[in-house]
Amino acid sequence: MKPMTPAMLLRALTMFRGFTQTAAEYLRDKERLRHLLAAAVSIAQGRGGKLLNDLQLLVRLLKASVSGAYTGFSVHKLVTIVAAILYLISPLDVIPDFIPVVGYADDAAVIAWVLNSIAEELKDFKNWEQGT
Repeated sequence: MKPMTPAMLLRALTMFRGFTQTAAEYLRDKERLRHLLAAAVSIAQGRGGKLLNDLQLLVRLLKASVSGAYTGFSVHKLVTIVAAILYLISPLDVIPDFIPVVGYADDAAVIAWVLNSIAEELKDFKNWEQGT
């Protein structure tokens, strides 16, 4: 996959930030969030690989957090995760998804950025999931 240029990554992150207001609304509406997560998993299944695994982890985290079963994430970080998922499913991308090979680079970059920004908390969540 062709790497994103710094300018492209900056545009993707700027677009991503625009999704944060909408993300907060999704967190307040569990039914809407459930539909969003189902759509995101469906899209990721079509792409497979690491993106699917990463997204499944984020979906489990969101479900556990919204249900109250897991309390290790701040609302701000949950909004960040939902904003990344909104970016993933949005047809408005820095690199349109219909472009072969490179079309998903911006989606993967945004998801990777979010995963990196919450790496320590994700480790805690995985430990919680495993009961350790």
